[in-house]
Amino acid sequence: MGIIIAGLLVRERANVLSCFVQVGSVTLALNVVAMALGYGLVRVSQLSEPEAKAISVEVGIQNGTLAIAIASAPTLLNMPTMAIPAAIYSLLMFVTSGLFAALLNARLQRPT
Repeated sequence: MGIIIAGLLVRERANVLSCFVQVGSVTLALNVVAMALGYGLVRVSQLSEPEAKAISVEVGIQNGTLAIAIASAPTLLNMPTMAIPAAIYSLLMFVTSGLFAALLNARLQRPT
């Protein structure tokens, strides 16, 4: 996945910064809201804390590679510029999911 994202970012390097400014906050918000909703719904469903953490992180790590492939493949959309938001989401999702998991781990490690 990293190679695909890196290749797209290198190929579209002239557009990446402007696209990041345009869609960065939206993709970040989508990612954080999806993880929070996933966590909340799992907790309302009375599943365990480890299950809630796993599902939340899984919801946060969506399939950006598939979106990149669909947008940039010559046999599909053949519009690499449309893949940039998916690449930006892919970069952000690893950071936010990692921070979310670390936050939940720290909360679980606290003595009660």
